[in-house]
Amino acid sequence: MKTWQSISLVLACAMFLQCTPEDPEAGARGALQKTCAYLWSKQSNDGGWHSETTGLMKGGESVTAFVLHTLLQVPDSIFTTPPGGKEKALDFLRNHINEAGILGLSDPDIIDYPNYSTAYALRVFAQYGAPEDSLLIEKMTAYLLGQQFIEQRGIDTTHTGYGAWGFGELKLPPGETAHIDLSHTRRALESLRTAFPGEDLPAFRHAARFLKTLQSAEDGGFISSSVTLGTNKGRWDGTNFYSYATATCDGLLALLAVGYSRNDAPVQAVFQWLKRYPELDAPAGMPPDDPNQWGRAMFFYHLAMRAEAYTAMGYDGNWRTKMTRILLPKQLPDGSFVNPDGAINKENDPLIASSLCLIALSAMGRH
Repeated sequence: MKTWQSISLVLACAMFLQCTPEDPEAGARGALQKTCAYLWSKQSNDGGWHSETTGLMKGGESVTAFVLHTLLQVPDSIFTTPPGGKEKALDFLRNHINEAGILGLSDPDIIDYPNYSTAYALRVFAQYGAPEDSLLIEKMTAYLLGQQFIEQRGIDTTHTGYGAWGFGELKLPPGETAHIDLSHTRRALESLRTAFPGEDLPAFRHAARFLKTLQSAEDGGFISSSVTLGTNKGRWDGTNFYSYATATCDGLLALLAVGYSRNDAPVQAVFQWLKRYPELDAPAGMPPDDPNQWGRAMFFYHLAMRAEAYTAMGYDGNWRTKMTRILLPKQLPDGSFVNPDGAINKENDPLIASSLCLIALSAMGRH
């Protein structure tokens, strides 16, 4: 009995050391490889990834675009893509993008986040598509440009949503915006930047106006929307919404996508906010008494966006060590991650949560 107790103690110590490595990069690399293996193992025979948790995403269009883009950011030197896996996934997307260049509308009864899905699909095809995908890229680009809320949609420069993107609701009348937020806007901008590197599209200049309405002139942080006010998850004093971490990370990345440099004043203001509020165990600025408990629901999203923002700014600090020590103990034996409190943000879906963690783990390896 004592022998087994000794072995158990040794194994427990080894597991503890594995979860809190002295070398955070090595720990992150091992966790990243396990997460890649898990996500590739969940690819369906049709080449897509289908949610087994969220009914709206069982068709796989938004999930596949997001998961594939995330997996393809991992270099083969860290994890080798399974033979045929990438091409099967690309074929799935090709087969589900409609004639108008929209991904997310294959099911007549369900709208599967068309702007979000198409933005990730455009990034994937702009980076990894075949020459014959050029027409598909043109159609997706035209669709996303047409979705920007500017004069073409009856929105003028006096509107606080001018230059933004929304969910992608169908048949909105001119002058109507419906849902608008920073998250969708950032993804559209990044996809266009990927498709048009180095170009100064009018869409970027229009979007910069929207970003300005979201960035606080006082502290440099961001809120999510100046139109769909319920989207904001930070503190509200009855008159103003205050900056919070996830929106601030998205804001920094959106500013870079429209063409600001790291050293430009708006970007530096955001970066200083993130350094003033470096907490990783919960998104700064989200009230702990929020009945929706967004801070808990967006736990992995916050870590992923922090990692992306810090990496984009070339910031070292000690965030990699801290983030590794937070993430590794939460990885499940099969390599997945899941947030039991994350249903409202879909982090209860292991495909979404694992992809978010993969973003964080991947960013930690980039110096």
